Amino acid sequence: MSLFRYVFVRHGFSYGNQEHLLAGHTDVSLTDWGRAELRRLRRSCAYPQTQRYYSSDLSRCTETFHILYDGKAELNGLLPQFREINFGDLENKSEIDPSAAYFFRRWLQGQTIGKAETLPQFQKRIHDALHTLTFDLLQNQINSATLVTHCGVIRAVRMLLEQRGPEDFFKIDAPNGLGYILDLEVAGDRLTLLSCRPLIPYPETALPDLC
Repeated sequence: MSLFRYVFVRHGFSYGNQEHLLAGHTDVSLTDWGRAELRRLRRSCAYPQTQRYYSSDLSRCTETFHILYDGKAELNGLLPQFREINFGDLENKSEIDPSAAYFFRRWLQGQTIGKAETLPQFQKRIHDALHTLTFDLLQNQINSATLVTHCGVIRAVRMLLEQRGPEDFFKIDAPNGLGYILDLEVAGDRLTLLSCRPLIPYPETALPDLC
């Protein structure tokens, strides 16, 4: 039995967020406001130090990492397996369009819609990626890692570890630039969640630049 800590951080506010787009695998950058907000969070949020730091390979995540950690941590690898949902034909379509609401109703039921990644496919991708990364790191005596990733990925990880159903997908909060500290027990091939704590910024004047 081993203990492992993950710090999952969602990327900063992107052009996809600003324009309300389903930019899953599309490589969109952060907005100027998003960059400024990350610099504010760098001053006001205590992001725990970990032994390894990883990011989704999309630029909104890698840029988030470099702003938040500002040269004080090394990015150990880019992990495309932790990308957001692949929305297929709906990539870059408006999330407030009626077709998006129709998509998510069917998607949460596990149905196939066009060329989009289904919920079971997405969950399996994240399940396999999380298990592979965890066991690979433990084999190298690494017991903690930070991963800068996407909202859907953070939701999928919590659903997996908390054994929650699809109906809870949109109930899991994942604000830009923030996320969760997840403490796990690893026994055999099983990951058991011991605690889940949100990353919460302190008032602006309470802390110096911590990250």
